[in-house]
Amino acid sequence: MTLLCFDISSSGISAALFDSKLEPIQLGEHRWAPGATRDLLKIVAQFKESIAELKPESVDAICIGTFMHNIVLLDANDNALTPVFTWLDSRGESGVESVRNRLGDTFHQRTGCRYHPMFPVFKLASLDVSGSARAVSLKSFLLHALTGEWIEDHGMASATGLYNILEDRWDPELLQLTGLSEKHLAGVRGWTDIAGRVTAGAAAEFSLLANTPVINGSGDGFLANVGSGCETPAKISVTLGTSAVARQTFPHPVLNSASGTFCYKAADDAYLLGCAGNNGGNVLDWGRSVLGTLEDAGRSSDPPIFIPLLFGERSPEWNPQLTGSWHELTAQHTVTDLSRSILEGVIFNVAYFVNIVQSTSGHKPSEIVLSGNGFLHSLAAPLLATVVDATIRMPSQPGLTSLRGACICALRALGSPIPSLQAEIVRPLGDLKIQERYYRYGKLRTR
Repeated sequence: MTLLCFDISSSGISAALFDSKLEPIQLGEHRWAPGATRDLLKIVAQFKESIAELKPESVDAICIGTFMHNIVLLDANDNALTPVFTWLDSRGESGVESVRNRLGDTFHQRTGCRYHPMFPVFKLASLDVSGSARAVSLKSFLLHALTGEWIEDHGMASATGLYNILEDRWDPELLQLTGLSEKHLAGVRGWTDIAGRVTAGAAAEFSLLANTPVINGSGDGFLANVGSGCETPAKISVTLGTSAVARQTFPHPVLNSASGTFCYKAADDAYLLGCAGNNGGNVLDWGRSVLGTLEDAGRSSDPPIFIPLLFGERSPEWNPQLTGSWHELTAQHTVTDLSRSILEGVIFNVAYFVNIVQSTSGHKPSEIVLSGNGFLHSLAAPLLATVVDATIRMPSQPGLTSLRGACICALRALGSPIPSLQAEIVRPLGDLKIQERYYRYGKLRTR
């Protein structure tokens, strides 16, 4: 069995051919420059190029995962009227206020989302959508390009802020506030459903075989939980990619307006409770750009405390105006100390998210499973293991976790067995000063 899977993030496209044992047969990757929006036609072109590079002669199924919280407006001929808005785009400020004035605190209880301009609902509420025929996610657009069907999954629908997770439908009042109606949106089905099959026209255009099943798939965060084996409350999935996220799965919604968490519907029996931050691998990249490297961070024994909110923040404050800062910084600190403090700041923030999630859920996990290329730094995972009270496990290729989740969706759709994830236990660092710094970090982060 061969499965063709995609993980389309805000920073590029990863594609892979997997076998039925979840082993990658072939991998391909396209990166693009940082940006808050993406050109739809360029994404489609790179999607085609990714397929051409893998040269899949015959595959049993295709599954696509994309970054969450994206949306694009289309005209009646399915041409893009806007760029693809990513979670980094901040143009929804006026939409936030118009929805807040109408719905107040009930918005979180309906949708599990928060008042923050990254959510598509607020971008739509701030735009003139009168000339639009559709408002769809990138995943939905690519599924349509392959199958001719307009389909969305619960996860991507929930992440728009337009979906009522308690009533399991697009929320009529929110649609009215944005100027849309249900006809503008794709129908919602399960993430392991077969959305359709590759049409003859798509087979010729994308170099695929006609009639190949295309699985609905979901957003990268949902797929990361699946690919990490974190589909019960006993495990928390932590992803450190461009951003940073901690997620715990429950069979029912967990809605707490005071906690700063989100809660998205993934499937009829799965809800994702979590904390998501704007600051993750992008902050580590910034540190490398200004300091030259972060690889010497292990040589520092007394770094200052770094609050890594360089890109505003989502959880738990949901405030795009927050900024980063150094604390306890002295003239004795060196570049090596600053490198260590940047790495610790990012990891401490992840641990802070884990604590909020388990406090909100009331369910302490026995394991935390890591994903994302941010954990490829040799100290990143051991630092997290030092400051959280749970067993930390990391797979050998943490950057492939969302791709693995897409593959699992395809296997489930085809009724095939799911191999278990092999992940090594991460040992904590034997340095009590790290825990002391994390305690001080927490005090600064919450003041």
